Amino acid sequence: MRGDILNCADLFHAMRGADAVVHLAAIPHPMTDSADAVMQTNVMGTQRVVEAAALGGPTRLVMASSDSTFGFVFGGGAIRPRYVPVDEAHPCEPRDPYGLSKLVGEEICRRHTRDTGLETVCLRYCWVWNEALYARLGEVCAQPEHFVGQLWGYVDARDVAQAVEKSLLAEGVRHETVCIGAARTFQREPSLDLVRRFLGEDVEVRDAHSFAAEPQRALISSSRAAERIGFAPEYDCWQEAGLEV
Repeated sequence: MRGDILNCADLFHAMRGADAVVHLAAIPHPMTDSADAVMQTNVMGTQRVVEAAALGGPTRLVMASSDSTFGFVFGGGAIRPRYVPVDEAHPCEPRDPYGLSKLVGEEICRRHTRDTGLETVCLRYCWVWNEALYARLGEVCAQPEHFVGQLWGYVDARDVAQAVEKSLLAEGVRHETVCIGAARTFQREPSLDLVRRFLGEDVEVRDAHSFAAEPQRALISSSRAAERIGFAPEYDCWQEAGLEV
């Protein structure tokens, strides 16, 4: 059915008889809509979706969050990571309405888990890629300076679907917030060289030996997603584009 996430009647109707809810509806970035529109849709929309789920039949809700919660993506260079690989314990300091809206959405989920027992999983996706972006890999790879905010991270749309499915089926979950990304960056240059060149020498490197084993290792870690929901990225941009790193 078609409906509006800001319309409570639509939401209750859509959830009738449902076991679980996957909440993907949102304004996906802050660049074309006003801050008010982003916050209204993403925050109040999430509040109404989660509340309708908590009051209805579903026992679990999976929400699309974002690596924008950390503040890097749209932070204009003002927010830099304290350490790499970035994980869920890293401070969240969004400077834009989109990142803020997703962070508030996570808190809405956490609050309803505490209050009602609704199981919630928030998936902090990296930049989601599809065939159109794989076709531009050479162009994107040649401009690392344009993607500092993303920490050169991405995730295949099919791995997003995998993460959603595993979030719905994982056992022993009450509330989880996990990062979802590919195993490697979309750059040929080693990850730690990118860190030193664009982020500076003061960024702490954790688990440095793993970068020696895999120089293009992702700078946003999906380790907690592997542990809590069994996520393991299956798709790699270089293989999808038919190129060698």
